[in-house]
Amino acid sequence: MAASSFWSRLRTVQVSPARFVTLATLSFVGLIVIIPSGALVRLTDSGLGCPDWPGCHGDVVPPLSGHAVIEYSNRIFSAIVVVVTILTWLAARRLPGGPRRIRRIAAVPAIASVLQGPLGGVTVIFDLHPLLVASHFVVSMLALAAGALLMVEARDFAAGRLRATDRRRALLAGAALATLGGVVVTGVLVTAAGPHSGDPAVIRRFGNLEDAAAIHVRFVIAFVALGIAVGVWLLRHRPVERAVTRLVAVFAPLLALQIAIGEYQYRHQLPWRVILVHVTIAGLLWATGAALAWLVARPATETAQSAVTASVPAVPEATAARHAAST
Repeated sequence: MAASSFWSRLRTVQVSPARFVTLATLSFVGLIVIIPSGALVRLTDSGLGCPDWPGCHGDVVPPLSGHAVIEYSNRIFSAIVVVVTILTWLAARRLPGGPRRIRRIAAVPAIASVLQGPLGGVTVIFDLHPLLVASHFVVSMLALAAGALLMVEARDFAAGRLRATDRRRALLAGAALATLGGVVVTGVLVTAAGPHSGDPAVIRRFGNLEDAAAIHVRFVIAFVALGIAVGVWLLRHRPVERAVTRLVAVFAPLLALQIAIGEYQYRHQLPWRVILVHVTIAGLLWATGAALAWLVARPATETAQSAVTASVPAVPEATAARHAAST
């Protein structure tokens, strides 16, 4: 009886737009932090610090050794991210007046985060196969992109801001984001071909490092060229939304820094600490790029309040004058 009463009350709970923004932001921060957390496991050779799953060395609490602690800490933090993303998705379903789009976007990080657990288990079982490790990272980036879009949508909803898809802008933004996705995926393949396998006893690489790096560099060049072209097009077709210019102000220096770090790490035998910074910035760039593409493709039209005002028919001047005289 108590359990049914609890679920009944839960169904009536409503989440305010401001609280939903907070939840979406917490979810996004967790999805960002899990990127370097997972990378640290591989780069410190801690991938098999816990050779079994979901436990660690057959126990719930791992032994107090460096590799096991690093691997198990990442599992615990991943579990926290799963809880936060699920709570955010449930909150999206209790958001009064919230569009279906928000619920759908919120479901992506929740589902992806839940899938990361068994995918990590399979990765451990198959001794850190490079493609499984790479897929682990790609799923994280998918969840991160959705988390960035959710935060944008949550803020727009709280502010009563309406957007509409512009087909030309959407094509340009989609092409740029797809190219950025190619940069991310080829970067993951460079890591899969590199010296950091995740465990010193498991030296498994996928492909040739020089070839993978060459493909990755070409994608970077293509993205920079396309990004400049899109930027010039937007400047010629004003107005440019303030949120877009702010994100560009973050994205551009991050991209320049990322290119410089990539060049440095390749010329200095891929030191793991530098790679950790490179991977972290990659996550930030991907999230910022996803939000930027979304805003470019869906420019703001008006606020909900102005839409309501516009929908009310204007009172003719003569009618207004007669009304004033009668009063």
